[in-house]
Amino acid sequence: MSEKPLTLIQLVSEQTVQNLLPVLRLRPDRLVHLAAPRTVNRSNLIAEAARQSNRPVELETVTLSAMPGMQETMQATLRAIEDAAQRDTACLVNFTGGTKLMSIGAYVAALKYKTPSLYVDTQDAVFVDGRTGEGLDALLDGDWSFTPIQRRITVNAIAVANGCARVTDGRDWRPWLPLANHLYQNPADEDRCHEVINGPRNQPPVLGFPRRAAEWLAALDTDIPLPPAVAELAVQSGRFRPGTAPNTVRLPDATRDKLAALSRLDGAEKVPAFTRRLFTAVAPLQDALNFLGGAWWEVIVAERMKQCGRFRDIRWSAKVGKRESELEEDVLAIEGVQIVYVSCKRGGERSRFLPLLEEIQARARSLGGVYNRRFLAVYKPPSARVLSSLKRRADELGVKILFPEDLERLESFD
Repeated sequence: MSEKPLTLIQLVSEQTVQNLLPVLRLRPDRLVHLAAPRTVNRSNLIAEAARQSNRPVELETVTLSAMPGMQETMQATLRAIEDAAQRDTACLVNFTGGTKLMSIGAYVAALKYKTPSLYVDTQDAVFVDGRTGEGLDALLDGDWSFTPIQRRITVNAIAVANGCARVTDGRDWRPWLPLANHLYQNPADEDRCHEVINGPRNQPPVLGFPRRAAEWLAALDTDIPLPPAVAELAVQSGRFRPGTAPNTVRLPDATRDKLAALSRLDGAEKVPAFTRRLFTAVAPLQDALNFLGGAWWEVIVAERMKQCGRFRDIRWSAKVGKRESELEEDVLAIEGVQIVYVSCKRGGERSRFLPLLEEIQARARSLGGVYNRRFLAVYKPPSARVLSSLKRRADELGVKILFPEDLERLESFD
């Protein structure tokens, strides 16, 4: 194809991956989307995902009837091709989306004007030439695979195209890994840490249950007793301070001044954004406690996913959605063009897994549409009776359950 600007004409359906991938690969200057009323909102999502992937594009959305047929779609595609010619741009038709009749209509239009066209084969990870015109091979530099855009197929790009505002990069788990590995390999130490952080049965934990700023401020100067190796590794992680007694640690105190200021304001009327400020000041403290209380298991899972080599863009503790209502997810990743959603639970006799399976399915679909894989990683398996019903329901919902022995086999993610 020529060096002219490129107009990409696409049929928009509810599954947006097949619309996003050509944008990332071909980098068009202009998008023309043909959409039914129920999929019009998807059009903007595709453009926004491209923008957040550093591929901004001019967008025009043409709204068709509620049930577009072959003739209507063909005429709309013909007009879009003619408009591209008037603008003196090169043109390409992606007939993957929409209904079969819509695809046929768009294909016939491309054939009539000898306009290049393509089909996005997500299963085999290739673009397929529609053979309606010349020049597509040159535009793709002879490589019809998705390989050149693998780094652009990110958790954030797929999620945004499916209606999520954003997915943050997550956190670096490497500083936590030595501590997580020790807890994984030493169950007695792990049990002791869980007891210290969460409290023995029917008893409060060492720090109690701080809620107010003054209570968190006091918690900063409280020694937390831990097994010797755990205390040493916790300090080495940089997320804890040494305690005053042997084999103890203290919470990080980088937000001490903020907590002190908030404690003086606690109880005052109409303090601007008090709750948000308290949450921000307390977050690193809760983060440290949660890690020893069970979140370390997420790091083990993320590291195993990295080691197995089949996942990309692995994100630990990423935040999803708008800032004012974001949710934190355990582990997210990409496999091919699929979102991989992993929920990690320490488990134990008080855990409730069955409702969680429904949530995993819903959250994975909200991020990846039908292009998703979902896992539940459990450190402490439930009783045999609970496990049987858990596995049965997980199979029904397409959630694969992983236990520690599974992680020892790299093929466990197959």
